[in-house]
Amino acid sequence: MLGTKDTSPWNLIELSSLSAVEIKDLLDRAAQFRKGLAAESANSREMGGPRPRVALLFSEPSTRTSLSFRVACQELGVDVVELPADRSSLLKGESMLDTAQVLEALGAGAIVVRDKSDEVIDGLAEHCRAGVLNAGGGTKAHPSQGLLDARVLLDHFENLEGRRIGILGDVVHSRVARSDAVAFTALGAEVVLIGPPEFLSETGWPKGVSVSTDLDAELPRLDAIQVLRIQHERIEGGMGLPLSDYISEYQLDEKRLESVNSEFCVLHPGPMNRGVEISSGVADGPRSQILDQVSAGVYVRMALVEKSLGLKGLK
Repeated sequence: MLGTKDTSPWNLIELSSLSAVEIKDLLDRAAQFRKGLAAESANSREMGGPRPRVALLFSEPSTRTSLSFRVACQELGVDVVELPADRSSLLKGESMLDTAQVLEALGAGAIVVRDKSDEVIDGLAEHCRAGVLNAGGGTKAHPSQGLLDARVLLDHFENLEGRRIGILGDVVHSRVARSDAVAFTALGAEVVLIGPPEFLSETGWPKGVSVSTDLDAELPRLDAIQVLRIQHERIEGGMGLPLSDYISEYQLDEKRLESVNSEFCVLHPGPMNRGVEISSGVADGPRSQILDQVSAGVYVRMALVEKSLGLKGLK
């Protein structure tokens, strides 16, 4: 089945592959979907043509991302074929590429994929005729999450020029952090990575990103913060800092929010570990935009699916 593409569908593997203008266009399209101004996309295929179809191919667990891609497709009037890894021939040793090309043969014009390997996702983008959308796979990118987080912040602030956004927690193991940093800086924000030294990296970030180990010093200077969970499953040998010390120094709780400005808002991509990186009082409090992130995910992923399938709308 291995072959090279004979067409050029639209893929999204990393946000760094997009220009600032392209990022803004996608976010504007998501806003149109939210306002109900883009319903023509669902009926944009030519009469009598095949019904658009999207395949969801996840070899790692997902709740919010997989569900919101499914809802996005439903809103667009697009069929969904979902193939969970635990019910596929991947268990028999079939490669992700072979599986993806089976889905193509069943009519998938776009494949939404999550896998732990960057090489697997890059290989699908290289060889599949369908568009490939990275749903938070590999080790360094979650592009749709970065876009939806940016959409929430734009809805809150109107624009991000001159805003200072913190990303708190296990940054070095986070796919979300890298995509957020690209999206936020493309829109004019400064980004501060905050956490203990073992969770931070000073290299590989776009211009406009800085690093700090002092949450309490940074909070009064921030306009918003994205809180990340500790990804214990990716930490070889366990944390160096005792968990109790991490909670003491880096948990975002109600007391710490006393120092922030009046517009300050809190994001978390989920899943949350309440009582560790964030308190329930903050997660459920008036500054929380966490459920808004879930809602924004549908509209952003509608824009991505529409563009990947080549439906009317973004060109």
